[in-house]
Amino acid sequence: MFVIASTYTRPLSRDEAVVSEHLAFVDRCYDDGKFVASGPRQPFTGGLIIAHGDNEDQVRALMQDDPFVRDGVAHYEFMSFRPSKAIHPDLVE
Repeated sequence: MFVIASTYTRPLSRDEAVVSEHLAFVDRCYDDGKFVASGPRQPFTGGLIIAHGDNEDQVRALMQDDPFVRDGVAHYEFMSFRPSKAIHPDLVE
């Protein structure tokens, strides 16, 4: 499992169309079972995603399809972790 932390490179108010495309990308990742949780950080400087993936290369490749990456709206940091306890047993590796 991976925590993906994004940091915005500019105010999102300039990029409404890209934000809509990003949200559609996020929805597809949930539909495909890739994302577990996501949302904006507080303060609103980026976001966090908890994602399933076999390895970091796979998760990085997935995120290359994010319109935020394509348009340089955000950059991502990837952190791998192995859940030892979770609210749902299927989340424990």
